[in-house]
Amino acid sequence: MESAPPGTPTSPQPHILELRIHGIANALPYGSLDLPRGEVVQSDGDALGSFWRPTPDAEARDKALPPGHVRAIRPDVRREAYSWSAMARLGGLPFGGVLGVLGTVAVRLLWAAMIPFGLANAAYWARRIPAPEPGAHEAGTPEPGAHEAGVPEPGAHAPSSHEPAVPRPASGVLRPEATAALTRVFALGLTLMFVSAVATVALSVIGTRCIGLATVAPDSLVAVCARIPSALHSLARMDVGDRLALLSLVPVLLVTVLVLVAHSGQVRFESKFSVMRAGRTVPPSGPPLHRAGFWSQRTGSGLLWAHLGAALALTGQYLTWTRYADAGLPMPGLPVAGLVVILGACVFVALRTDDDGVQAAAPRAKGRAGLVVFAAGLLVWLVACLACFAGPQPAKMPALIGLDLVPALLGVGLCGIAATGLAWRTTRGVLGVAAWSLVPVVATACVAFVLVTEPDGPLRHLLVAVAVLAILSPVAVVLAAVVLRRRRYEGWHGAGPGVFLLVSAAAAAVYSSLLVLGVQWFLRGGEAAPPKPLGDGLVGLPRDVPETDLVRVPPVYTEFGTASVVIALVFVVLVSVALAGPYVMDAVRSRDLWIPRAPRTAGLPYGPAVPAWRAVADAPDADGGPNPVLERVLRGRKVAAMSHRAELAGGALAAASYVAALLAHVPLITQHSDTGTYQTPLWLSGLAVPALGVLAATLVASALAGTTGGGPSRPWGLVWDLMCFLPRSAHPFGPPSYAERAVPEVRSRVDAWLTGADIADDAERERVAPTRRVVLSAHSIGAVLAAAVILIRAGNPVPDTVDGRLGLLSYGTQLRPFLGRFFPDLLGPTTTGTPPCTGPAWSADPWGGQVRAARAAVGSGPGAVPAAPLTPERPEPGSGEQVTLMSLLTCGAKPAWVNLWRRTDFMGFPVVGYGSNEVDRGAEEMDRSAYLFAVAAHSGYQSSWAYHVALDEVVSRLTPAGPSGAQPAVTRRAEPG
Repeated sequence: MESAPPGTPTSPQPHILELRIHGIANALPYGSLDLPRGEVVQSDGDALGSFWRPTPDAEARDKALPPGHVRAIRPDVRREAYSWSAMARLGGLPFGGVLGVLGTVAVRLLWAAMIPFGLANAAYWARRIPAPEPGAHEAGTPEPGAHEAGVPEPGAHAPSSHEPAVPRPASGVLRPEATAALTRVFALGLTLMFVSAVATVALSVIGTRCIGLATVAPDSLVAVCARIPSALHSLARMDVGDRLALLSLVPVLLVTVLVLVAHSGQVRFESKFSVMRAGRTVPPSGPPLHRAGFWSQRTGSGLLWAHLGAALALTGQYLTWTRYADAGLPMPGLPVAGLVVILGACVFVALRTDDDGVQAAAPRAKGRAGLVVFAAGLLVWLVACLACFAGPQPAKMPALIGLDLVPALLGVGLCGIAATGLAWRTTRGVLGVAAWSLVPVVATACVAFVLVTEPDGPLRHLLVAVAVLAILSPVAVVLAAVVLRRRRYEGWHGAGPGVFLLVSAAAAAVYSSLLVLGVQWFLRGGEAAPPKPLGDGLVGLPRDVPETDLVRVPPVYTEFGTASVVIALVFVVLVSVALAGPYVMDAVRSRDLWIPRAPRTAGLPYGPAVPAWRAVADAPDADGGPNPVLERVLRGRKVAAMSHRAELAGGALAAASYVAALLAHVPLITQHSDTGTYQTPLWLSGLAVPALGVLAATLVASALAGTTGGGPSRPWGLVWDLMCFLPRSAHPFGPPSYAERAVPEVRSRVDAWLTGADIADDAERERVAPTRRVVLSAHSIGAVLAAAVILIRAGNPVPDTVDGRLGLLSYGTQLRPFLGRFFPDLLGPTTTGTPPCTGPAWSADPWGGQVRAARAAVGSGPGAVPAAPLTPERPEPGSGEQVTLMSLLTCGAKPAWVNLWRRTDFMGFPVVGYGSNEVDRGAEEMDRSAYLFAVAAHSGYQSSWAYHVALDEVVSRLTPAGPSGAQPAVTRRAEPG
């Protein structure tokens, strides 16, 4: 192993920055640097994002180690680690990092509650992302004297008038896009579903079921449920209208809490080196991550105000939509006014266009429209409260019909939109995609007619059948894509948006049922207590165990709870077939399944781990005789292969949610004489409540296990970190995007190093800066952050800089088979420049077919070069060519990108293919830094021998030190599928 690549000048000062970025395991800085805690020091940053480096003594010691040592540092390298874990796990959440274990559990439970919102945002980015419209993004006029924030200020010099100016954004007009509109309407439905569940508990279960009417007597009594907290007894002594008006504060306050959490958890990056304010210098083009404004040009305040206004309007509608006229309603048309506000909010969120990294400025009227929706919703709620306060005491308890009907309609609408998402990517043409919006409209209209008008049997059956068939119609498109092998390079054959939306809708339904049925189950118990004699005409409160039928909840929640049983059963069956089935077949084989190691795995030249390495490397297959080391490694490969079928598991969960949603329509065929809706039998309710109880216990147990930071925390951490990478463009209450800070923060550090911003002397800076290079060393999802940094630097370049000085060393990444397939327009082949990837096969080795195909095509396999021939020119406008991640890293014969992976890694994959190529390299499958023998899985790459070899290889592929005119090549756009 050579100590330095050719062309590297000898210098007492390091000129290569090795910047390590951790992944979903959220390694602490000293773990990323593979040093004890006391041997690292923070060089920059704050509590959320920070840069760390070895102490001078530790750095000097490790630079003196022989090349290839576990902790060796090249003499010409400055090693740093970037830590972003606090953004993804805590963000700016209040008290997120100071409440110890209790606070950690609360935060993790909050993750689970926000998963439906995060999945809606994931569906937004899984859809087709339109290209920038010509003429809508032209550079505007520069602001006089505006400083180019993308150029670091040398030393302490103030900006001068000769520095470039920042142009204002163009005022182009963008057209709304159908799938974006449907996704945002779906997100609004999730908010209203949350409000409905909380309002059901506060207004119906507590306000009208567990607190009765006062008896007419000198010493009147108000019966309350035995388990009603004593703090709520004062509500029983109020009139019903006053009570309901005060209880309506509960959903309003909880929505306000969501707003506060959404804002406090947001992380942004603004510094003197921030380039995001300079993002307006280049018109957006190419893939979304290449568009200069992708991480900064998003204005979501109007969207948040619209959600809040719709929530207020719905709460006011629930207060005033009753069956009995004597409930005290001076304005019976108020529910209609609430409906108008909600529909206005739907129109507002559907017409939003200020997204996808575009530069067109949204009209001021559009931003103010969100405030108008909020003001209208607030007015509806306040008027409804006044109506309740002013109305007389009713003779009998009013039935809040809206709480029975609206959640059912929301469930149908959400299911309809989610079902259409299955066909969004497969359907060609704007009109074809827009036509799918009729599915939720037709299904919701049919169910609304059934619930409101209560038609006779034949008509009811017909309408329910039409609703079910409408929701079922997109399945034909999905089946056609599977049979015809269309979109085989996209997750679930192009049905990704629908998969995310179906799981989101199912999670929202289950959470709502968990809240409502859990409170119902609790209030049905307790011990009876006689009223205390109060005298003087004061109201007494006899506490009693209520009858089962008294504490009734809207039947839709029992249907949702029963649907959770269906989801669990179908999911278990499908997952068993998808994951365990291949291993059952493998168990009856006459010989053990052989999963080969990664090609071009670097061998260990020396050290105690060499015999174990040889035992695996020299074994042609599993039949080479007794080999304990090989058996353990092969077992690790099989376990990793099971998790590689995550796409199949996700499809199974979406299919289970789809089946449960269809079955939930069946009870609509019959009706209940009191409310016009189906009254769920007690045996069905008895099945749903235990199922939801098991779900609640599992949720709490997983949250508690997550506080340990070990293996059990990985499921929540993986789901959360993946959702947090994506900007929340669909739901304003979703998890905040840590990438909105991490990407510009890392980009700022890269630019500061390459431009010599740390050097005060101008002459020294001009001499040293051209010799500097950067290698982004990124693990797992950190590689996605690194890719985003490289792409945004090309879309928003620093003036007067040369290319070829930035390389990428990735390891354990999910870029190609997971993220590239789930989000094709964001991280797919047209963005990365790597060959497309088919999904995992239903076999013990899910990638066995690709391995065999690569071996059969030696020399022309999955590609020793990017997907198309490289050309040295920049793409010309209108040429159909675009810059990709691979082309940006290619300034010579080989790209300055090496990716490490191993078959024992349950979340690590190649980025080009399973054959031999110029990017992918195998890493040894045993942890050479461990004292005892251990099979390496997702961690430990940085201590492997392959890591040191790969770092040298990346450095050798960068342009030689000094000015260079080399330009990155481009690849032609390839439309997979």
